[in-house]
Amino acid sequence: MILFGIDPGLASCGFASVNIDKKNIEILDTGTFKTKQNPIEHRLKEIYDFFSEKIKQYPVNEIVIEKIFFCKNVKTALMVEEVRGILLLLSKQMDIPVFQYTPLEVKSTLTLYGRASKLEVKLMLEKIINTELPKSDDACDAVAIALCHFYSNKGLINA
Repeated sequence: MILFGIDPGLASCGFASVNIDKKNIEILDTGTFKTKQNPIEHRLKEIYDFFSEKIKQYPVNEIVIEKIFFCKNVKTALMVEEVRGILLLLSKQMDIPVFQYTPLEVKSTLTLYGRASKLEVKLMLEKIINTELPKSDDACDAVAIALCHFYSNKGLINA
């Protein structure tokens, strides 16, 4: 099963293609897509075009997107929601099921502690996958979102 995790943002989106079977977890591709400093409609188009092509690189079974749980800056939250809208539309157009989790759900699933730091989540991911993850927080978050979905639906975190 190939999961495509996305940590959405207007300036920077983390992504990860993760191949998971009963015995192995393999990161096929991960990184951060950064938009140019253009008007928002241009940036949203850049995000749409990039992810349209990126998702086609592998036979993606499910897309997993981070939901906003809490945001101090309303303007930032609204921009992230516009990006999420673009990604939800894209998943529907590609006929790929989409699932969404909050950061609290991701942290709780992977570390069993909802207020775990980014470093604690990254260290747990490296233990689970048995490989070093990219330095980018956005890319690591995308991997975490994909694995959260897998463990939430398969109930294997304690296995």
